[in-house]
Amino acid sequence: MNKESSMLVKTANKLGVVGPAVKKAEEFLRTFQAKGSVKVKNLSDVAKNILCLDLATTHMSARFDKETAIKLSGLKKPAYQLSLHTVEKILDLDKPLTVSELCVQLSCTVIKELAEEIFEKYKSNNRLSEHIDHPQYIAAAVYTACKLKKVKIQKPQIVEISRLKPQQWKELTIEFEKFALSFGIGSVRKSKISDPKSTLDVDELAKDIERKVVLKKNQFDEEQIEDYETWKKRILDEAYEALKTNYNDNL
Repeated sequence: MNKESSMLVKTANKLGVVGPAVKKAEEFLRTFQAKGSVKVKNLSDVAKNILCLDLATTHMSARFDKETAIKLSGLKKPAYQLSLHTVEKILDLDKPLTVSELCVQLSCTVIKELAEEIFEKYKSNNRLSEHIDHPQYIAAAVYTACKLKKVKIQKPQIVEISRLKPQQWKELTIEFEKFALSFGIGSVRKSKISDPKSTLDVDELAKDIERKVVLKKNQFDEEQIEDYETWKKRILDEAYEALKTNYNDNL
């Protein structure tokens, strides 16, 4: 066993990585050293070993202690993730993520079909052909499906997989939830209201609100300041927002 292999095995032991994943990491490390280690600056040998172990365990669907790995690498989390993606590209491992793969990775295969439905409809309605390989969309679809079906997953893990900043992730998931609401995907069309004994379809509730708005027109006198149609639109918008808030509170 040469010096590089010996160091990688010691690092693997510290992270609890054993078996075929270690052999795969050795293979990745040799390829990385031959193809592009000079392209990645300021990486220690330990960090290179850890990054290859990270990619190998992902490839082999083996467990990996990411938090400990980041500490041992000597890198801050953003730098670690950036370096990981760079090494992944050098090794030609950056293939598009699939819903099925992510569900297996997050142990939430029960929502796979729903997540695929959300993703496919979102893709067809938003023309994502140019950026569809970015993992953010798959991650958001899986997260939304989990939320609809109340399946618990590790949120920090899926945010990391999305490769987005926390604020960007928040905005994307809100967009996906609104999209699911508008298409009635999954169980999202049913929204609990204040009376626990009664449940109305969102569309029916919206129509009921509009009927009340129309009736309210008769109560306006001729000296009103706000145009009626403007007022009606504002009230309906507020009502829809209240419905969405009520829906989110009950998830």
